[in-house]
Amino acid sequence: MKKQTKVLVTLSAAALLAVGASAVSFAEGWDNSTGVWQYLDKDGEPVTDEWKSSNGQWFWLDDDGVMATDSVIEDDSESKAKYYYVDANGARVTNTWKAVAKDDDDDSDAEYYWMYFGSDGKAYTTSEDDDLTKSKLKTINGLKYAFDAEGHMLYGWLSKTDKTQHDSDEDFWRNDDVAYYANGWNDGHIQTGWAQLTVMNADDEEKDYWFYFGSDGVMQKGKQKKINGVKYSFADDGHMLDEWVSGTNSDASDGTPGQVSYFNGDGAQRKNKWIYAVPAENYIKDSKGVVDNSDYDDDEYRWFYLNASGKLTTNTIKKINGKKYAFDFYGRMKKNFVYTDLEDSNTYGGNFKNDKVDRDDFLGNKDEVSEITGDLYYFSDDEKKDGSMKKGYQTITLDDDTYQFYFNTSTGKAENGYINKIKKFVASGLVVKPGDSDPNYVAVVADYNADADGKISHTGYVFKIVTKDEAVGNVMINKQGAIVKNKSKLKDENDHYYIVNKNGFVLAYFETEDKYNDFVKDLKGTAGGKVTVAKLASSEYTDLSTAVEELSKK
Repeated sequence: MKKQTKVLVTLSAAALLAVGASAVSFAEGWDNSTGVWQYLDKDGEPVTDEWKSSNGQWFWLDDDGVMATDSVIEDDSESKAKYYYVDANGARVTNTWKAVAKDDDDDSDAEYYWMYFGSDGKAYTTSEDDDLTKSKLKTINGLKYAFDAEGHMLYGWLSKTDKTQHDSDEDFWRNDDVAYYANGWNDGHIQTGWAQLTVMNADDEEKDYWFYFGSDGVMQKGKQKKINGVKYSFADDGHMLDEWVSGTNSDASDGTPGQVSYFNGDGAQRKNKWIYAVPAENYIKDSKGVVDNSDYDDDEYRWFYLNASGKLTTNTIKKINGKKYAFDFYGRMKKNFVYTDLEDSNTYGGNFKNDKVDRDDFLGNKDEVSEITGDLYYFSDDEKKDGSMKKGYQTITLDDDTYQFYFNTSTGKAENGYINKIKKFVASGLVVKPGDSDPNYVAVVADYNADADGKISHTGYVFKIVTKDEAVGNVMINKQGAIVKNKSKLKDENDHYYIVNKNGFVLAYFETEDKYNDFVKDLKGTAGGKVTVAKLASSEYTDLSTAVEELSKK
């Protein structure tokens, strides 16, 4: 079947061939004696459905033998139909675009079809049996185009297997085999590089998404790709992802610790950068698969840090720009007290906050702090401006008051025991000293070592503060937390009296001054008066009876 199609509009017409009104009829050749141009064979019969040339141009004789004009010619004389176009003078055009009328049953948005006819006059086509691979795209004036089997330029979203238009199918762009975007019906060139396109998303919402098409026109999808030195992430349907991303999944709930990334509003992946953002819903799980949505539900902004690979920094203490910061399993920068759990050395806790603990908790009274099994640190409470690890002396507000803490100046760990560097006892970082309700002198229960001569070194862990008669055998400290040493008659604000040896250990406690004086009188009768309270205070013995016995021998 041969056919010809009348042109709706003629654009970019080729140079015209004028066979000329002065042409002369002859037995075999061109003839216009009937008012139309025909080509007569040697018997004087019009030639039909055939190409004839004149003056280097080719002309088509239709099935009536009349030279066609302004028409698309379908020539199926060979195994596969070829499409050509003849202009107003009937000459076959080459290397030009033509706009032709649509089929009556075509309900696309296009006003007409665009076709391109190459150097041999044939329209560019792609066989119905061929996938629309990059080798099937045609380059015209430096741009790539796609055509169907009838030579119609394709436009919009194109799949490799389905070379038809999908104006009415707003979901078509999300199909798995969609590979190209060919702009509008009056343009049609295959998009390369970045393009912002308006589409309907999976929720039937109109969205302006960014897409990236390679130099071959293929849409990037389901991958992360570095473009001009910057990494971007593209969803399985090809649209650029931003904010929270796990791999190429905009639903970051599939992420495991350390897999989640953050992409700017322009799509660029953040690397070696801080971000202040609300966590995405279900965006990451802890080691047990538990999701914490409290910040998402409360619209709570938190600080996060993306490492050199663009992944969230999680469950670690990391030095950033010379300062150390702590991050939990969810990648959130932690503040206040942070500790490690020795049962799971990769866990950084921090379940208690300042407003939930008081001084007694740090002194080992079986509350939250005393249950910490690992190392304790402190990070700035001013998370917006700082958030870094604090070392050395720090003034920290607890639930009941403000206290002084001490953290190792090298590691940042909360100190425990007697710290020679500061000459004070420290419990979970808390500098041990009398509280507001305590006497001005109190005793600290501590483990200690004594050598064969009874010399004491304060090396143990501080457990609690005691007063009065419980003080005997323990270390006496003053309001500043310093050890009180070599006191033969130490009186506290409640008129209680103590004898404290040279290392700060309480040898004796007296509820009243009279009882102290009675002890002194009794002591004079011991060992011929060799033992005095002054000698007791200057001794290294921690037990009163032992001290008296040993001093009596000297």
